[in-house]
Amino acid sequence: MLYQFLKILMRTTLSAFFRNKQVIGLENIPAKGPLILVANHPSTFMDPIVISASIKRKVYFLGKAEIFKSSFAKWILPKLNIIPVYRAQDDPSQLHKNKETFYKCFEHLKDGGVILIFPEGISLTDRKLKKIKTGTARIALGAEAENNFSLGVKIISFGLNYSDQHSFQSDLLIHIDEGINVANYKERYNEDSFKAAKELTDEIRLRIEKQIVAIEDTEVDKLVKDIETIYKSQLIKDLGYSEKITEHDFLVTRAINEHVQYYFEKEPERVHKMKQDIETYFNNLNKLKLNDSIFKNFTREGSIILNSLFLVLYLLLGFPIFIYGLINNYLPFKMPNWVSKKISKQPQFYGAITMVVGEEKM
Repeated sequence: MLYQFLKILMRTTLSAFFRNKQVIGLENIPAKGPLILVANHPSTFMDPIVISASIKRKVYFLGKAEIFKSSFAKWILPKLNIIPVYRAQDDPSQLHKNKETFYKCFEHLKDGGVILIFPEGISLTDRKLKKIKTGTARIALGAEAENNFSLGVKIISFGLNYSDQHSFQSDLLIHIDEGINVANYKERYNEDSFKAAKELTDEIRLRIEKQIVAIEDTEVDKLVKDIETIYKSQLIKDLGYSEKITEHDFLVTRAINEHVQYYFEKEPERVHKMKQDIETYFNNLNKLKLNDSIFKNFTREGSIILNSLFLVLYLLLGFPIFIYGLINNYLPFKMPNWVSKKISKQPQFYGAITMVVGEEKM
């Protein structure tokens, strides 16, 4: 009852929190049968909320055991369908308890249930995919092996793409891939269970990687972000895309990343020259106390003088409305973000805390 109530509440909250939320591939979620959902993990508590709220089926979650420490947590978290998993980085002495966790997962899958796992095992806001742990594959293969590979367990990957997971009125694109039939690994499991788990883990990583923008190199990531700032809006228009469609934004970002990666490998000198030009451009903007976005107003057809006069007139007429809106909405808008940074020093928590605090003020 509590889970269903919160699910309805979260759907309403998410529709207000995100400016655009698009889900692609919902048809890949079967109405019944055992499922393991896997996803990248850029925003700690936000990620399980957006996934469970996006599908009809009831979801159980694997959550790190350290959140179960208090008496209240031990009482409330199971009611929210959260199953504790014990991690070596938290307390190596508790790893033996994962046998019970695996058993609970086996039973849940045997009953046709749905389990959500973040196989990276940690949440970081970087635009990259961390090492995928083998736990998901071991649970899936173990459940099938206990039932002679007759359960029909499927592993379905989600790609979570936030434009900014910490900010109100940002965008979210969710990709849902076709399921991996775990029964297909029966022969490999019977020959070598360890090798089968590794192969399945590699397949999970490949599925998630193709659904997100994954940038392993920090230098590449910075260059991609700079190029997005300067050229992305124009690229979207040139390709006949719409900035209002979240998938189009994703496709352009991925294309920029792929081209940057290519030229980093094939023509590093050309990339180095581009980096220098971009850095010079941004340094000049900083000296002049300007923002790149101001120049987008002059990319329209027509006279620069007329465009400038139009902009001045627009500012003069809109200024009283701006002051009224600022007085009435600035604090409610800024307060959740300020509170989130006071509560936690870890960026991966900001989005979820901001959403909850903002919901309380609605």
